[in-house]
Amino acid sequence: MKANPELFEYIGFFEAEPEVLDNAVGWTCGARFSSTRGADRIVAVIAPDDGEFSLKWWRAENLCANLEMRGVVKWKLECDSSKESLSLGFSQPAIKRFVLQLKPHVRVDWYVEWDPAA
Repeated sequence: MKANPELFEYIGFFEAEPEVLDNAVGWTCGARFSSTRGADRIVAVIAPDDGEFSLKWWRAENLCANLEMRGVVKWKLECDSSKESLSLGFSQPAIKRFVLQLKPHVRVDWYVEWDPAA
């Protein structure tokens, strides 16, 4: 598992060249990746320096997920022969982790612990 991945590692994960959103500040403040996997299409924006991640996922023409996340403090890529995934950790203790898997198929896991007293 690779913590704090470099741009070339995200390019390998998404299998796509990024669109850097602001060339003056660099990719770590916003890079958009568009990736197609069979019937699935993913558009993700990563901004590690700003602690932001967004994801839109379509299957065929149907939007399956539309997520915008703030407070990301951990970025890890896991790429081996059986699966490829991006795991995010958050500054908010209730959000345990978020995982975007692209191989062998697209999958999203999001673990949140709710405090009923809050």
